[in-house]
Amino acid sequence: MKITHYSDIEPTAFNGDAVKGVKGRVAIGKNDGADNFCMRIFEVEPEGYTPRHAHDWEHEILFFSGKGDV
Repeated sequence: MKITHYSDIEPTAFNGDAVKGVKGRVAIGKNDGADNFCMRIFEVEPEGYTPRHAHDWEHEILFFSGKGDV
């Protein structure tokens, strides 16, 4: 079992035409042996955004604080 605090994971910054002010961390992924699952934690700055999109698989979103549109 992997036990870690998300702040101990190095974030990756995402910026471009479709995304602004977003940092992401992979909490559980392929490097942990999870071939069919990925848990990612994103921090979105005020006025930041990600593109509207959809997937053919389940996709969960959890807000820890603040406000946002899904």
